[in-house]
Amino acid sequence: MATLDGAQAESWLLSGDRQWIVPDDKGGRDIVVATDERSVWVCLMRPEWEERPQSLVRLSPEDGAQLEQLTLSAPASLVRCADGLPAVAPAGHVGERSRLRIRRGSRVYFREIDREREWTPEPSEAWLAAADLKDPPIAGRPREPTEREFRRLLPYSWTPGETHFAGPGVETTDGSLVHAGTVYHGHGLQPGGSFVVRRKVTSGESRWVFRTDRKATDLDADAETAYVAYDDGEIVALDLHVGTVRWRRQLTVAGVAAIPTALTVAGPGRLLIGTSDGRILDCSAG
Repeated sequence: MATLDGAQAESWLLSGDRQWIVPDDKGGRDIVVATDERSVWVCLMRPEWEERPQSLVRLSPEDGAQLEQLTLSAPASLVRCADGLPAVAPAGHVGERSRLRIRRGSRVYFREIDREREWTPEPSEAWLAAADLKDPPIAGRPREPTEREFRRLLPYSWTPGETHFAGPGVETTDGSLVHAGTVYHGHGLQPGGSFVVRRKVTSGESRWVFRTDRKATDLDADAETAYVAYDDGEIVALDLHVGTVRWRRQLTVAGVAAIPTALTVAGPGRLLIGTSDGRILDCSAG
């Protein structure tokens, strides 16, 4: 199952044949398959300048038929929590820069800033906020914490004088976060301005930081390694405990460069990678 530009979702068989596709003028952004695999939730992309509100659709994995549609009150991401259930995380109002997407979280995380300053050109102080997972969602619908359920945990930026934007990430088994993002700079992304960090949520302290010059498009991890996809086609494997590079490779298909837009650890030594041209690649993580 995948979501992509121009499609709410599509389903592929192990043979490599596409089983079905649900077209959409913009497409989907996030996808979570229900734990019983009887339905799949997709968060649709809607540009902020359009009057159409962002929505979630629930589809049948058998044929893509729509089972339900929910309208969201504000921009959001769809994430899979530690218990395998979907949740809606606020995405802020400044596009990808404020969209924090933490997989397998024991809480729903959010990059929060003062609303009255969110549209100002100068950066304002941001916070890492979270809402606890309470009762299971009703009728299998994604949890959607209310604004008053979120509480500030710690400053979002861990380096004095730097403003950090959001990106993809995961929660590790010890409750710390490994997430990617960029450093605010009025002239765009600067050398070393893209980061992956592992942080203690209890103190905000960074255990390690990996910096590079390209923006991360997605990130996932297993018990030993964090795998990061970048918008120049590189995949970097980082030691989960100390942040050193285990290996780094350019993604290619039959010798032709490909740009990864999504990455998921699918099992020991196995990565599923989505590309900008709509392919799904089953790759070795060795």
